[in-house]
Amino acid sequence: MRTNRIARVGNRIKTCWGFTLLALAVILGACASYGPYHKNTAANPTNSLRGPADGRYKMGFIEFGDQGSALDESQRTAALSVIRKAKRPLLFVYIHGWQNDATSGDTCKFEHFLDTLSRFPEMREHKIDLIGIYIAWRGKDLTIPGLDLLTFWSRKSAGGEVAAQNGCLAAISELAMAARAPDKQLHHCVLMGHSFGGLVLGNTISHSILDASANGERNSSPWDMAVAFNSADDSISTRQLMSELDHLYTYDPARHAYVSRPGAPGKVTTIGENRPLLVLLQAENDSATGGFFPIGTNAANVTGLRFHWTKVSVPGSNGVMVSEKEFETHTPGNNKYLINYKVEPRGDATPPPWLKGSQNRAVEANVVHNLQGRIFYTSEKNDGHEARYCPGSTYDPNAIKPASEKELWKKWEIVYTGNARVPYWIVRVPKEIISGHRPR
Repeated sequence: MRTNRIARVGNRIKTCWGFTLLALAVILGACASYGPYHKNTAANPTNSLRGPADGRYKMGFIEFGDQGSALDESQRTAALSVIRKAKRPLLFVYIHGWQNDATSGDTCKFEHFLDTLSRFPEMREHKIDLIGIYIAWRGKDLTIPGLDLLTFWSRKSAGGEVAAQNGCLAAISELAMAARAPDKQLHHCVLMGHSFGGLVLGNTISHSILDASANGERNSSPWDMAVAFNSADDSISTRQLMSELDHLYTYDPARHAYVSRPGAPGKVTTIGENRPLLVLLQAENDSATGGFFPIGTNAANVTGLRFHWTKVSVPGSNGVMVSEKEFETHTPGNNKYLINYKVEPRGDATPPPWLKGSQNRAVEANVVHNLQGRIFYTSEKNDGHEARYCPGSTYDPNAIKPASEKELWKKWEIVYTGNARVPYWIVRVPKEIISGHRPR
């Protein structure tokens, strides 16, 4: 009888072990590949580049691993080659967010964005060399629906690691400097990051914003603008950066500029009011960063037995101190102590009669019309109709894309709402413009 009991126990152990191995096999089988997905080879040395045959835009990939190391050094070389050949480069560098990588739908959406810009007549008339570089990392490491939500903490950590190491900043800086080389007839460079990509972008360039050049001049970054969408970072580094900028700058309403504070260290370059160093756009109805992020962060604090918090100063508040937990558990765009701008509606609008484009015509109107202050147009109804161009990761630049029949012209204004008035804007955006956690 004892022998039978032992046998039954042994069978149960074998069964449990079998289920464990099966579960482990399923999870391991659902792990996303490390890449690189767009590796250049001797047979295809430009596999990391794509674009239409007529050359109206070029798109390149640069992929990084979880420790921030480039997965294929030749990808950066290929991207730089395209930029160096361009005489009038307009460069967009995009860093994707959580649940995306170098093969996800974000690649298609970014290429659709480039294609849309390339079709504006002004681009052709001014012979603009439109270039987009997709900075990829493993924002997705599990592919099982539902279980992939559990990767929040691991992917946030991976994004922080990519930002903390040298590879990403070195690549972004070299791309931007190549775009503004002395032989260029015209140049512009815009950096963009979404979700955890906003974390990577903000943390990567914040040190560059504060660094001084060899002659002691500050804030001489080689990019023209940096924009994060629905950043999924905590507010700690943002609070510190805004505090430092508040230490260096004061706002001069007469000059409509951020100017050096008396006694600020080094030579602080005057920055025009509407040319901030960094802009963070936050959708008002983004439940991922507004709801899930605090829950996930608080859960991590409880399991990590973290209960003690110091008090830190609120930027621009003349000494107001609050618990640092307020910054650790809220993203910048959902932090009442940091938000300093808001998009306000300014009524219906009509399209200017001289527009030549057919898609997203408000972009053309904003660029060409050069509205005063912080006024801008939108023309597309935010109903997701553009999703039909990107059912997956593959984009067809030759597909016919008819003009939208759902144009809804509106005028908006970005207004200062309080808190630190520094060249770092944290802007709340209505759902009519950015809805939820989507990057566009």
